[in-house]
Amino acid sequence: MRASPVRPVAVRATAFRGTSRWRRRPVRFVGYDALLPDGSVHFDVDLAWAMPAHPADASTRDANVHDRCPELGGGPWVDEFGRAVDGPDDAGPPLSERRRARPRPSDLPRRRASAKSGRRWRAGLGVAALALGILIVVGPLRDTPAGFVGVVCALAGLAALLDLIPHARRWW
Repeated sequence: MRASPVRPVAVRATAFRGTSRWRRRPVRFVGYDALLPDGSVHFDVDLAWAMPAHPADASTRDANVHDRCPELGGGPWVDEFGRAVDGPDDAGPPLSERRRARPRPSDLPRRRASAKSGRRWRAGLGVAALALGILIVVGPLRDTPAGFVGVVCALAGLAALLDLIPHARRWW
């Protein structure tokens, strides 16, 4: 964000594809450009700085800017009232310089509220199933039909634990 005493007259959202920093998956990134009254453009600005609004108006501002943004490329210039206005067609800096832009939360894969809690449950159930299966297979019930259930429990627990290892799905 560049400090400027002059407030922009319009903002646009520019979408582009990149790879996520940690998982190296394709992600849609959105950057914001601000059109100043003198006709100059500031790239990669903070939307809240570019178009200040009351809390009740913030969701309307975000919807007006994002609903008009295409899947890839720059959307139209939008003023503070949500109207499309004329502005320059400059696409801005290349993708390598726009790495600072943040991915839109709505474009990320859907997850549970906490991915770590899901992993903990899976790890706990996997260890419990594996332990129960080994106890049944090694214990006095191994020669009964419960022995088969023990083998199934042990295999299910092992599969649940292997699923927690990154890139383990390539093995099977």
